[in-house]
Amino acid sequence: MRKERLQNVLSLIFNLLIVVITVYAMWYNFRTDVIREETWFGNDGWKCFRFFTVLSNVFVAIVSFTLLFYNVKNIINDTFTLPKWILTLKFVATVSVALTFVTVVFFLGPYVTFYGKSYFSMFTGNNFFMHLITPLLAIFGFIFCEKSDTFSFKNTFWGLLPTALYSIVYVIMVVFIGEANGGWTDFYGFTFGGHMWAAPLSAIAMLLATYGCASLIWFLHKKWNKK
Repeated sequence: MRKERLQNVLSLIFNLLIVVITVYAMWYNFRTDVIREETWFGNDGWKCFRFFTVLSNVFVAIVSFTLLFYNVKNIINDTFTLPKWILTLKFVATVSVALTFVTVVFFLGPYVTFYGKSYFSMFTGNNFFMHLITPLLAIFGFIFCEKSDTFSFKNTFWGLLPTALYSIVYVIMVVFIGEANGGWTDFYGFTFGGHMWAAPLSAIAMLLATYGCASLIWFLHKKWNKK
């Protein structure tokens, strides 16, 4: 099996796994027979959509589902072509779940230990899939399996879009509206215990982290596809 065909088959497998895992994770979020003491949305499944983790996972699943049609088409025709628009969307979605992974590993994991919880509590239950498995599938799938010779560096800026939009909403809901007025609690801990001035700084830090993820994923994708 030549390299391009193998890459396409692996891309199909990764994309299919992302879709199946995300469908399962979302189904679990809406189950009413599960007590969720460790979450902020209890058994009201719709509240899960306030989390960037959930939004980014759903985003990458939708894009992966769309990519499946091109994977199947390429296998049938023995070709390896992906439209630039779908590859760009997969890149943006991959950056989003990569940010989720990085945030959990380097911020939320250590953060919860200060409150007496285990670092690995961030990777239990449904979060095992949303914080770890889906991000890794998306990252490896995009870098190693979804080839492009025209994906230029300027596309890295598209990777900032989901984080920028979410940061605006998060600051508005947490800082300007506040939980007491129907907004959100600071469930990501970006105000460090209620210091609202820290929220914009945290948003800037997240944008920088996002662009770091985007640049690294683009670089590895380019290097691998030169081989």
